[in-house]
Amino acid sequence: MTLLIDSQELSKSRRRLYKPLGVFLSVTYTGHGKFDFPADLRMQFVRHHNVTEGFLDPAGFSTRMQNDVDTKVFDLEREIKKHPESQEEKTNLAREYQKEVAEFLEFLSTQSLEPAILTPGNPEAHGWVFFPTKNKWLGSWKEREDFILHVWMKDKVYQFPFSLPPTEGELILRKRDE
Repeated sequence: MTLLIDSQELSKSRRRLYKPLGVFLSVTYTGHGKFDFPADLRMQFVRHHNVTEGFLDPAGFSTRMQNDVDTKVFDLEREIKKHPESQEEKTNLAREYQKEVAEFLEFLSTQSLEPAILTPGNPEAHGWVFFPTKNKWLGSWKEREDFILHVWMKDKVYQFPFSLPPTEGELILRKRDE
């Protein structure tokens, strides 16, 4: 298993809709039989009283986002009827919101980690996993955060501890903006 985390994930999660924390996980099977990868992942927020959150199911999360965007657009249309002078501003706001949600929903549907049965012919599973960060126990991000990603299997639990942002000297790879 390989866990990849953007060194700027804390600041990126603050700007996302619903503020989920995202990690990329890649699983490669080198055995000869078959391996059932259930993708049961949980994130422990160490500096927030060790709160543990399960991953956001991509289908359920997508449905919730779509319902919320529909509600928001309906509310904006109602506001436009009350205040027609702000129609252009509210319409642009609704379009921008719908565009942002549509892009994220497309990303969720194509790039999320799914449960898989890995075999020598199909040895890899990889994708993004998002964790909720909005509940009464998780407040705003501290300057440095510590996490433990738990990967639950039938008979084992794999743990990946990490901190964000990385400390000086840790390997930080970034793609140069062009």
